[in-house]
Amino acid sequence: MKIFIDTANLAEIREAHAWGVVDGVTTNPSLVAKSGRTLESVIKEICAIV
Repeated sequence: MKIFIDTANLAEIREAHAWGVVDGVTTNPSLVAKSGRTLESVIKEICAIV
């Protein structure tokens, strides 16, 4: 079984990654829009974290 976190919140992604239990991240345009950042910047940062 793989565990994914569904968010665009970079702090949540960092925390879950630090726990060592997350296999990846899913997100969508609505979650990215709520973050107030561009899709490109969020995706680049997510890739850098995981």
